[in-house]
Amino acid sequence: MKVSKRLRKHGIEFVLLAALVADLVLLHTGTVFRATVLIFGLLYLYHRREARLDAAASEPIRESMTTEHIRNLERTYTLRDDFNTPEKRALLRSPLDRHYYHYRYERVQALVSQWIGDCPRRLDLGCGFGKNTIYMAREHPGTVVGLELDDLKLMEATKRYAGEDTPAGLSFVCGDATRPPFGPASFDGMLMTEVLEHVVDPSAALKACSDLLRDGGLLVLSTPSRHDLNYTCNPFVFLEKCLSLADDLFLPPYHNLHAQFEYNRRNPEPAYGMHYHFSHRQLEILLDEAGFDTVWRGSFEIEFFPFLVVEFLAQNRPEMIRAAVAPVESILQKLPLIRHLGQHLLWVARKRPGAGA
Repeated sequence: MKVSKRLRKHGIEFVLLAALVADLVLLHTGTVFRATVLIFGLLYLYHRREARLDAAASEPIRESMTTEHIRNLERTYTLRDDFNTPEKRALLRSPLDRHYYHYRYERVQALVSQWIGDCPRRLDLGCGFGKNTIYMAREHPGTVVGLELDDLKLMEATKRYAGEDTPAGLSFVCGDATRPPFGPASFDGMLMTEVLEHVVDPSAALKACSDLLRDGGLLVLSTPSRHDLNYTCNPFVFLEKCLSLADDLFLPPYHNLHAQFEYNRRNPEPAYGMHYHFSHRQLEILLDEAGFDTVWRGSFEIEFFPFLVVEFLAQNRPEMIRAAVAPVESILQKLPLIRHLGQHLLWVARKRPGAGA
């Protein structure tokens, strides 16, 4: 059976952690404890050094990016025959990541139903292939608009959902999230899922959201987090993530780039797109400056090391992965600290009266 690269990496960390705990609780030699703490410390310092160097190397690339550059990169990937539908994009991922890819829609749609399902006018900003857009239109009737920068994705969405079962009030529009083609206060509720990280200026995108919402309107948002555990068994990394919830100073810098893989200065790809990862504090400040008050926040895709073991044992059986991972994650999402350490932030914010245009 094939062992994934990340299982090998974090499996070694797990063995070291088990040795540390065994020496602390059972052996009491002190030697193993000190040796494993030293190894974890060196690995942590290496992790911080690599993060700093990648961030520095990525800066010129990020500074040269424009919205047109991002649009062209999106088109390049959408034109690929293995990447031109949500289902095909999911199949390119590892079995565990594929589970999370589908689960993301479920998690976001639950928030949509809870917070903006009753809003008469809703916008899915950066709707992609339209899965969440069509969910809103079918499950919660009213005016629903999907806005997407990539016209090829929009064509796929329109083709996919055209026909007799197309819900009344549903429409798709091609446009830029930072300069949407709608008037002020056009919507009562808005969804922005996995979009904010891709725009050149996230602050401008959130201010555009504020302008488009009526006073008291709600924004449901999901975006990558800088607090994610990344399946680590290194206690120094875990401590860093926990402390970072209180202050961003504990976080290493981040490169904010992505193409087919995460940016790595040692193995560069031909072209990258913007891919911000936000801290709780960063996102809260951006929302406040745009005229929003936080109503609720959480996270999902909590990258817990035992899930990698489940992925290995399941051997590409998605139903086994879901049966093992989903119940455990539902418990993790209720724990006071752990619930904020997922790979993606979830946020619900309300527009303050008088904010925006």
